[in-house]
Amino acid sequence: MPTAFEDLSDQPLDDFEGLRPGQVHRLLHNFLDRGSIVRLSDADVPPPAAMPLVHFVRDLLDRLAERDIPLTKKGNLPAGLVKEWYATGLLPARDIDSGITKLSGEDDYLPAQVAKHLPLVMGWTKKRHNKLSLTAKGKKARALSEHAFFATLFRQHLKLFNLGWADGYPESSALQHVFGYLAYLLLLFGTEERPATFYGERLRRAFPLLERDFPGTQLTTALQLRLLEHYLAYYGLIGVKPNAGGPYHSPGVGTTIAFRKLFYLDRGAAPDPPTEEENYERQLRTALFDAEMGSQSYTSDELPLEMLEAFQEQVRQFEEQQAAQDTVTVRSLLGDMPILLPSDIPDNQIATREARRLTEALERVGILLVEDEAKELEPKDYYDYLHNLLLDFEIVPPPPGSRRALSFSEVVIASMDPIEALTEHFLLSLFRLDVPFPVDLLATEMRLANRLVPRQRGLDHLLNWRRQWREIVGLAFDVIDGPQVEPPTDRQAIQFYLVAYEVVNAASGEKEVFEGGGVMEFILEGEEWRVTGAQFPGFCL
Repeated sequence: MPTAFEDLSDQPLDDFEGLRPGQVHRLLHNFLDRGSIVRLSDADVPPPAAMPLVHFVRDLLDRLAERDIPLTKKGNLPAGLVKEWYATGLLPARDIDSGITKLSGEDDYLPAQVAKHLPLVMGWTKKRHNKLSLTAKGKKARALSEHAFFATLFRQHLKLFNLGWADGYPESSALQHVFGYLAYLLLLFGTEERPATFYGERLRRAFPLLERDFPGTQLTTALQLRLLEHYLAYYGLIGVKPNAGGPYHSPGVGTTIAFRKLFYLDRGAAPDPPTEEENYERQLRTALFDAEMGSQSYTSDELPLEMLEAFQEQVRQFEEQQAAQDTVTVRSLLGDMPILLPSDIPDNQIATREARRLTEALERVGILLVEDEAKELEPKDYYDYLHNLLLDFEIVPPPPGSRRALSFSEVVIASMDPIEALTEHFLLSLFRLDVPFPVDLLATEMRLANRLVPRQRGLDHLLNWRRQWREIVGLAFDVIDGPQVEPPTDRQAIQFYLVAYEVVNAASGEKEVFEGGGVMEFILEGEEWRVTGAQFPGFCL
C-alpha cells in the first residue's frame, strides 16, 4: 500500500507528461537501465550504412585493425578519409553542400571529429607519436554484435562525450543531462512530425532551470543542434527537416522507424532493489530526521537518497511556515455544507455514500485522506470516525493549490490520551522491524537496569533486543488501570497495559508467544512526553 508520503510526493504530474517524479529521476540517472521507463529493445539494428556514426566508427576501427593511421601535423584525420566519409552522403552538412564551407579536412566536418574523438574517449583507440592506433578494448569492440556495438557507442556518446562542444551555445551540461526525458517525449509524440519548439517548450516546463543557461529561444535552437542534429541524427534515429518558414524557423522533427524499433516505453519499470549500504543510509537519515522533527516518517525503498534529502528539507521549511500560522478545524473548511449526523445514517450503503461525499468535498479544499487502517472499518464506523474525529481535527489550512494529507492514525492518536497513545505508538514501533525505530520517542535520559543512562545507551539496548527476532507480530494490546502509583512529579507519568505478541527467533526460526501485563514510564520534556522506561513479558528497558 502506498504511504502518505508516496501519495503526495510521487504522483503523476502534468509537467512531466504523466510521469511521477521518481520515474523522471530514474529516467535521467539510469537512462536505458533497469528502472528507466525508456528502454532499449533487442530488435535488430539497421545496417551501419543507415546509422552514419556507427558506420564511420566501424570503418575507422577496421582500418586501424590493418595498420595505424598517421595524423596530420595538426593531429587531424587524413583529408582523404574525411572526404570519403562525406562522399557516402550519410551525413550531409548544409554549409558544405551550399558551398559556404569548402571540405578540406576534419576541421570542416563535425561528424568526422566526433568519429575520431569518441573512440579515443571510450578507450577503443589511442593516439601516440601523432598516430592513431587500435587498443585491446578496440579489438574487442570490433567483435561485438551490431546491436551491442550500437548500444555501447550510443550510451557512451551520451555519458562521456560533451555533446555541446562545438555548437556555440553555453557549455552547460544541463541539456545533455535531461536527454532521457527528451527520449520519452519522442516516444510519445515523435511519430508525427512536429517543430523543435514543441519539445523545447516541454523541456522548459519540466525543467524550468534550463531557462537560466538557455534563455528565450536559445533552448530550442540548442536542443535542435546538440541533441537532435549532433546526436540522434548521427545514428539515423531522427529526421530533421527545414520548415517552409526559412532557416530561422524551427525545423520539423520526427522519429525514424529505427528509433521506434530500438526504443520502447516500459510502463512497469522498477529500479534495482537498494543495496544494504543504501538501506542503512536511508534508515539513518530517516531516524535523524524523525528525531529532529519529533515525528515518524515512512519512505519508499525506491526513493533515491538525494530526493529523500530534498523532501526532508521541504518538510523543514513547511513546518517552519506552519508553526507561525493559526489552526482551524477541518469542519470549518467545508463552510455551510450540510453534513448528516451519524445517528441519521440508517445503513452501510448510506454511510458509504455520505463518506464519499465528505471525502470529495475535503479534496476540493485541499485535504487528502489517507485511509490506511480505516479501510478495516465498517462503513458506518468509518463515517462515525469522519464526523466525530476528523472534522474536529485542527490543522493549518493548506495554501491554495496544495494539499494536506491526513491519516487515520494521525487523527485517532491526536484524539487519544497522550500517554495511552504514546504507549501504543512505542509498542507498534518496537515491533515493526522493517522500519527504523523513532529515536525521538525516547527521553534524553532513560532507566536501564535501575540506572539512569543516556538515550543512546537505551536505544542500543532496544535495538539489540530487536536483532534477536526475524519477525514480531503484535497479537493484542489494551491499557488497564494498574496499582495506584503516584508519579513523583506532574511531569512524570506511568501507564499499565496488557500486551501479547509472537516472535520468530532470527537464529533458529522458532516461534514463541509472550503475553501479560506491562508498565511504561514517561517524562515531559519541553512539551513532549517521552519514554524513560518500559517493561513487559520478554522485554525490559
